[in-house]
Amino acid sequence: MVAVRWHPPVDVPADPPPALGAARHRSRSALERLLLAPADEAAWDDLAMVYDQQAADWDEWAAAQPTYLAPVAAGLARVGPAAWAVEVACGSGQATPLLAAAADRVVATDVSLAMVRDAPPLPRTSYAVADVRRLPFATGSVPLLLALNAVPHAAEFDRVLSPGGRLLWCSSFGPETPLYVSPERFLTMLGPPWRADAGRAGHGEWLLLSRGSSGG
Repeated sequence: MVAVRWHPPVDVPADPPPALGAARHRSRSALERLLLAPADEAAWDDLAMVYDQQAADWDEWAAAQPTYLAPVAAGLARVGPAAWAVEVACGSGQATPLLAAAADRVVATDVSLAMVRDAPPLPRTSYAVADVRRLPFATGSVPLLLALNAVPHAAEFDRVLSPGGRLLWCSSFGPETPLYVSPERFLTMLGPPWRADAGRAGHGEWLLLSRGSSGG
C-alpha cells in the first residue's frame, strides 16, 4: 500500500469552514451508500436530483466562499503542463478556469445539465453532460483528470487515465464537505500502483496521484 505524502498546509484561514452539516447532509448519505454499493441506482439518482435543485443558486453560493478553490490552486501548482485535461463534476464551472490555465485544452463534465448550462465560456474549453461512471473518453487517453467535491468512480478513473496520467482529487472544506472522501480512503479505493501527494489549502484538501514513476 502506498502511503500519502502530506505537504505543509497553505493559506489556512483563522475562521472555521462554513457549517454545512456534512455528516447529516443528503449528499453524504447518498455518497456513503454508493461507496458501499456502487450499483445503487437510487443513490445516484438522489445525488443528481440534489445538484439539479441547487443549480439556480450555486454560482452565488460558491462565490461567497473565499477559499472554495484554494485546494485546486494548490494542487495544480504541483502539476506540470498537460496537453489536455478532463474535469469531472465541474458543476457550473467554478474550478474550470484554473484547469484551463494549466492545460492546452479542457473538457469539463457533469451529470447535471442544469449545472453545465450555467458554466462560463472559456477558450479551448468544452462542456459535456456525462456520468462519472461512463466518461466519454477512450481508455488510457486522459493525461490529467481533476475532480472537486466529486463522487468517485475508481474503475472509470483508472480506465481513462493514460500511462503516467495524473489525478487531482480536491475537496473545498475537507471533512466538512458533503461530498468527501479522504485522501487515504480514496487511495485505498484506487489500489496500486500510484504515487500520492496531498496537502491542505484554505479549508480543504488536495490529493495528487500519479501512476508509476512519472511523479506529480
